[in-house]
Amino acid sequence: MKQGTIATARLRLRALAATDHALFRALYTDSEVMRFIGRPLSAAEAAASFRATLRATRRPPGPRFFAIVEKRGRRAIGLCSIQPVELRERSVEIGIMLGRDVRRRHYASEALSALVAAALRTLPIDTVWVQYRRANGGAARLFDALGFSKADGWRPRGARPRLCVNIVRRPAWRMQSHQPERGFSMSNVIGFLENVGRNAALRHAERTHLLQVMQSEDIAPTVQDALLNTSRIDIDALLGVRDTLYCSNFPVKTPTKAPAKKPVKK
Repeated sequence: MKQGTIATARLRLRALAATDHALFRALYTDSEVMRFIGRPLSAAEAAASFRATLRATRRPPGPRFFAIVEKRGRRAIGLCSIQPVELRERSVEIGIMLGRDVRRRHYASEALSALVAAALRTLPIDTVWVQYRRANGGAARLFDALGFSKADGWRPRGARPRLCVNIVRRPAWRMQSHQPERGFSMSNVIGFLENVGRNAALRHAERTHLLQVMQSEDIAPTVQDALLNTSRIDIDALLGVRDTLYCSNFPVKTPTKAPAKKPVKK
C-alpha cells in the first residue's frame, strides 16, 4: 500500500513525517491517551520511539503510520496505522490514537472507516482486525458500530494474549460500508457538497475553480464530471443505483357524502 493521502469529509490522513514529532510525543506521554494502551512514555522514550517508527515506515514492508489532520485549521490531532500484511492469512491489523481534546466528535469512526476502505481496496487482504483491552468499552462500541465482530476462535499472528480481537471481512464490509468500492469515497463528495451549500462564492464559481476544489478534496475524475454536468443518470450509475424511486404529492379529493338511503316500505 502506497503511503499517500486518504481524505474524508472532515479529515485528511497523510503519511507520518519528521515534523510530527510533537504530535507523537504528546500522544505517547499522555496518561489519559495511553490508559488502555500501555505505560506512558517519557519525553526521551517518545523521541526514540518516534525515530524508530519513522525508520520502520520507510522500510517495506514496514507498518504504515498516518497523521490525522483536521481539514479546518490543518491541525494534527492523532495517529492511525496499518501494520504489515500477513500474506498467508490475507489479513492486516489497524490502530488509532486521538488526542483527548477531540474526543466525542466521531473522528475515530470517520478515520477508521476510510482506513479500512483503503486497506481492502489496495492490499492483498480479505480481513482487517483490531485488538484492545477488555476494559476499553469505548473501543468495543466503536468497532461494533463499524461492523467489526468477534474473531470466533481465529487468532491472528501478532495478537497479544488476553486482548479482545475483532475483525471485519471484505463481504461484510462491502454490505454495510458507506465507502463504495468504486475507487472513491462518498464522504469526500458529501463534504464537497456541504461546502458548496455553505459558500455562496462556490455556488456561482466557474467550472475551472470547482474542478480545483474537487481535486483538493480527492474526488475522482468520473465523479467530478458527473457533478459538474449535473447528470442524475451518471451519478446513479456511479452509486450503483438501478431503479430510482420518486415520491409525488397527489391532491386528495374530499370524499363526497353518500346520499341518505330511503327507508324501505313494507
